[in-house]
Amino acid sequence: MKTSARRKVSIDDDLSPREKRELRARGEYVEEEEESRKAPLFLRMVAMGAMLVIVFACGYGIMSLVFKWMDSRNIESPANLASTGQEAENLLAAAKSADTEAANPGTETITLSIPDGGTFATRDIRCNSGIREDIMQQAVSAYMDALKESKQLDPVAQTKNIFQSGDWLYLNVNQSFFDSIKTLEAEKATFIITGLVRTMARNFPPVNKVKFYVEGKEIKDKKPIDLTMPWSIKGS
Repeated sequence: MKTSARRKVSIDDDLSPREKRELRARGEYVEEEEESRKAPLFLRMVAMGAMLVIVFACGYGIMSLVFKWMDSRNIESPANLASTGQEAENLLAAAKSADTEAANPGTETITLSIPDGGTFATRDIRCNSGIREDIMQQAVSAYMDALKESKQLDPVAQTKNIFQSGDWLYLNVNQSFFDSIKTLEAEKATFIITGLVRTMARNFPPVNKVKFYVEGKEIKDKKPIDLTMPWSIKGS
């Protein structure tokens, strides 16, 4: 007597619970692993990546449409919102500039003309912003300090006050400054006064004439150079 051919029955076959038990007892029922029916891991990763790309692309497209709509309605976007890489770099640069200004609030650059071996050397300094005469006072003090470094002025020489009227600058110095000038040869004294006048004319237009006073009084002594008259730069 021939027996019928035995076959394997999978989980996908439409069987009743009783039939499954009988076939399992005879070894003809096979339950396939659920994992074997999933797509390969590589394909699942590709599909997930494609979904992320689609989501980001949709988000970018929506934001572009929003910006265009705002532009068409003349609606300003937030000041610190960057929509491109270049705008982001500009915002960072502006932030750094603001930090620098915060570290040095209200300052401006003044260029000194300092006598240096028969010519003039320039030196940039930072002065606190404020009333114009106050900035002038800082500039003159810095100029004198530079001369003190080279022993050309008495350490206690200083300017007492400054007043500007149009293109005239009235400069009141102490006695120590004037005494220092009197101890110099005419050429060196001329360079010192010329450097001071150049500094003021260069940084504080329309100033082009400087009149000197000592302790608030007119100067009468004309040696080694004549300070009884205002000094100006040729061509000013």
